Amino acid sequence: MYTRQSRNASLKFKSPKKLVAGKFHSRTEISSRDVEEKKETKAVVKKMSLDDLKNQLSAWVENEHIPGKMQSWFVKDCDVNNFDWRFIIKKTGEHESLVIEGPSKNAEPPEVVTRISEQIHKDHLRSLRKSIRQIWFRATGNGRFALLVQANCHGKNSAHGFKLFSEFVERSCPEVISCHQIQCSPDHLFNPSTKVSMKVDCKNGFGKDLMPIGDTGFYMHVLDWAPRHKDTWLALPERIKDAIHPARGDKFFDFYSGASFVGASLASFFDKVESLDCRESAMVSSRYNSRSLVNENLRFHRGFLENSFITKFFSKEENEGRWTFYFNLPEGESLPQGIEQAAAASRPERILLQSSDLEIASKEIKHFRREGYVLRKSIPLYMDPDSGKFELLMLFVPDRAGLLSQKTPPKGASRSIQRPKERVNEGNSSNIRRFITDVPTFKQRKG
Repeated sequence: MYTRQSRNASLKFKSPKKLVAGKFHSRTEISSRDVEEKKETKAVVKKMSLDDLKNQLSAWVENEHIPGKMQSWFVKDCDVNNFDWRFIIKKTGEHESLVIEGPSKNAEPPEVVTRISEQIHKDHLRSLRKSIRQIWFRATGNGRFALLVQANCHGKNSAHGFKLFSEFVERSCPEVISCHQIQCSPDHLFNPSTKVSMKVDCKNGFGKDLMPIGDTGFYMHVLDWAPRHKDTWLALPERIKDAIHPARGDKFFDFYSGASFVGASLASFFDKVESLDCRESAMVSSRYNSRSLVNENLRFHRGFLENSFITKFFSKEENEGRWTFYFNLPEGESLPQGIEQAAAASRPERILLQSSDLEIASKEIKHFRREGYVLRKSIPLYMDPDSGKFELLMLFVPDRAGLLSQKTPPKGASRSIQRPKERVNEGNSSNIRRFITDVPTFKQRKG
């Protein structure tokens, strides 16, 4: 018998496979809308204080026997005007409402955020408000914002509502330098820090696609990745420079570069800077920043981080030299398989690895130790205060002192790492030829 229940069961929507995504999208998988919305609307967990995080880090160092020096915590006082605020849809039963999401529960939103909140709740923007999934205030780092309105504007009323809204923002909110309406396919919540494989259509209300990064003179695309707190991010390149002490003739490679902000900021201290990212938005902002450098020594490569790229790049004579590698790992992800071997075979002077997962950090330390690189020091980065999370910046250097019992290649030798020779198994010890010399005893020598 064909009942209504059986018919509804046959028409039930099946969500696609989950995606493991980070700052830089995966190639093959796509996360479902149900999983994405569940993450956004999950219950608020009690955030860990800075003292709790310090205790957690100390326990990890002791339990995992982490070598190297642990530097002081890198943290900055953050202004609410330099944080990415957001309006997000919250469901209470069958009722939906736009709520303000900030750096912490008690943080007072800037005046421009409350002004736009009042405007979006007016009656003449009702059709637009119903189509909105979120409104993202992207902070520039100097008190201004670029606005991203994610709305599914399929009808004339909602499209006209966005036009009225953007005209109001341009006229009444000088703190907002641009306003864009975005629509994602498939329909996921847009988040530049957890990017998934999807098409993002961007319609310009007013302003440019590139937004300034503080007062540094560098720019980033409005869809590109950046930490939500800008104060600590703006000071990060100087902290990296103090950690590695670059010398004349050094070269820098910024993997997972995004807008290449770190590489562009350090370009004056290196002879050459290379950056790698897989997204079009990163390519646009990186190439724009490279033109603003005095020496124009920044070059961008669009692609995925793969063994073949590293092997091909460093097989050329023009790319020989003293390199510093910087891997800024996406949240919850480790380096792709074989990258540690390929990176170590290129014989860089330093390897910087930034991770937000201590378990992944432990694995990467062991991987680089097997490749002849020791952990010299670690710097805890509190990039997003009040989030209850921190990142760890680790500095690896070649084992020149022989701590790992590996032979250091001589000057001018091949760039490939010389690994320890294979040991002979105990089972084959009878096949080893032994040479025994008769040495006279003390009494025999006395006589």
